[in-house]
Amino acid sequence: MKELLEILKDEPSFRQKQVYKAWFDLGIQSYESITTLSKPLREKLKVLEWMSVKLFTLQKSKKDGTVKALLELKDKNKIETVLMSRTDKIENKIRYTVCISTQVGCPMKCLFCATGKLGLKRNLEFEELVDQVRFWQKYLDENFGENVRIGNVVLMGQGEPLLNYDNVKKALNIILENTTIGHNHIALSSVGVPEVMDKLVNDKDFPPVRFALSLHSAIPETRSKLLPSHPKDFFEFLISWSKKYHERFSSRAHFLALEYVMLKGLNDSEKDLKALIELLSKLGNVRVNLIPFNSVCGEDIQGSSKTVIEIWQDKIASAGFYCTTRRSQGTDIDAACGQLALKEKK
Repeated sequence: MKELLEILKDEPSFRQKQVYKAWFDLGIQSYESITTLSKPLREKLKVLEWMSVKLFTLQKSKKDGTVKALLELKDKNKIETVLMSRTDKIENKIRYTVCISTQVGCPMKCLFCATGKLGLKRNLEFEELVDQVRFWQKYLDENFGENVRIGNVVLMGQGEPLLNYDNVKKALNIILENTTIGHNHIALSSVGVPEVMDKLVNDKDFPPVRFALSLHSAIPETRSKLLPSHPKDFFEFLISWSKKYHERFSSRAHFLALEYVMLKGLNDSEKDLKALIELLSKLGNVRVNLIPFNSVCGEDIQGSSKTVIEIWQDKIASAGFYCTTRRSQGTDIDAACGQLALKEKK
């Protein structure tokens, strides 16, 4: 990325936009082929690789067709990214969602997440974020035809997006400007970093994508055990911040999403449910997504039973809040929530 920006630094600002637009043109396979650029500039750019990621291994779920790619970066580090699909019964059309990573590894050390065990190696450059989307669009084009497009992007892969704020912001703006993916079809998931959350709601240039908070408990002591990064007085901050969030993103489509992994004996008691409903009542336009636990190697943790999850969903709905249960995809290839761990299976 540094090489590209170095070559373009003395060029008019619109040259960068021409390059970013060309990144998403499946008919272009090299910088030499960008005909909107001058020939001398193309000569300078031709030494650069067209994509910053390359495929290392690919796995496809036999259960639901989810595909997971292990991608190698230029410095030989690796990341995982996932392509999920679902059938839209109303339009009888398959819709594709891409889950991208934002860091090599993750520093947050969440108890139930395989990525947290890897530690943090580095942030991804904005090109490496964008290229995960480009990789999957090329995959869809080659396997299903040119009319098949990515419908949704979720920043729920490896890493904490808010700790890579500038690159995430730049990548999201590039994706929004150069694809048909709308801001309501992009979701950023975070465990919560207060100072950066404040920065986000005050940054007019940060795109209005959806925000999903990995909550997992509304009891401070419990959340601290599950998420070692849990800040002191976080719930007081969250209540105050949610008001700023709803002011910044006033559309009803911009609800505050809360993700809650259901863990047997850890966060699924009546006390936990009562605390969650009480917190929900203070957060404005909010939705809850209950997540069945996906097994993580090395942890003696069990997920809540299907019955418990159904009871929770019913009681949260009865309290007046929108609540869904996530349909886990790709569990047989360790591609589901919390399972990304750079396993190099072929």
